Amino acid sequence: MDKRYMDILKEYLKKNERKAIGYSEEEITKIEKLYDIEAKGDFREFLKYAGRCGGGLLEDYTIILYRELWSIQSFLRKNYFGFIDDEDFEEKVFYDELKRKPFIFSIEMETYYFYIRTADDDLKVYCFDENEETLKDIGMDFNEYMVDLVERYNPELKPILEIPSIGELLVQCDTSEKRITGLKEIKEYVSSERKEHSELFILLERYLEKSKKKFTGYNDDEIRGIEELYDIEVKGDFREFLSIAGKSLGGLLGEEELILYNDCSVREVVLTNFTLEEYLIEDEFYDVACGKFFVIGLKNRSEYIFITTRDNDLKVYHYSRENRTLKETGKNFSEYVADLIKRYNSELEELKDVSVSGDIINI
Repeated sequence: MDKRYMDILKEYLKKNERKAIGYSEEEITKIEKLYDIEAKGDFREFLKYAGRCGGGLLEDYTIILYRELWSIQSFLRKNYFGFIDDEDFEEKVFYDELKRKPFIFSIEMETYYFYIRTADDDLKVYCFDENEETLKDIGMDFNEYMVDLVERYNPELKPILEIPSIGELLVQCDTSEKRITGLKEIKEYVSSERKEHSELFILLERYLEKSKKKFTGYNDDEIRGIEELYDIEVKGDFREFLSIAGKSLGGLLGEEELILYNDCSVREVVLTNFTLEEYLIEDEFYDVACGKFFVIGLKNRSEYIFITTRDNDLKVYHYSRENRTLKETGKNFSEYVADLIKRYNSELEELKDVSVSGDIINI
């Protein structure tokens, strides 16, 4: 096939006085990291010029990247383990596909999922048939498939909708405001709020007095992004803790105690929460699984400590994958973190030789 989709798109945009919206090179790099893919060739060019919106040449019922109502969680789920339910089929086929860095970009009739193996240079398009639970090479590469979509759905190159839909694969956050909390700020914070009655914030104040360190937190826009990316509600003591010390507790606690301070990627943190959700549903803990939870601790990849953010009490739970058990710890978030400090660092000494900072939103 001699036709190039990008040439067709440019002809369409000029003819109809429309604009496409793409991603910057920096954003494409973030997409590669978050979705664990390689953006190359015609696919990279597509993302750069029309990854968010194609000006209405193709509709979002086909090109799912343009689905305005889809959250980033939806895109991530579809591109990890969201569209195959049969365990035997998943184990034999889909896990092998994951090694090839697949990316789903199109769905037809809501049951046919079209994706490319981004690790491969040929960018062949494959189809997963949800009804038949089969995978097949459709005989086209990415460019050929996109051209075929135009010839089938919009050969006259007319706008499908008056206002084209715009999708988003990334959380947009303003990271310019740096939240640093020192001793002066924590003293003012404790004295002006009800925190004088909270053991956690008293411990934080004592640590800063002793260590002369500072805490690093998330700004309000980053916290909004965290809510969007992880589909949770950040409120109460959890919100205040993230604001004051979500990125670093100055060495008071490290990655072994709180996953917040692990130096792993944002994708790994997201997948940790996805995995726990699958486990909870599999073990029929449906109410907790729907509680907008967030994992705050992980031991041996099988012991999960998490809070449910849907409810105001911010209860902390413990789930054991090995024993398939779920228990309440009897503590809320601030009580649990205070207990961590007393158990693991009662002398309030700065931790050495461990990861004591992390970032769960900035890719």
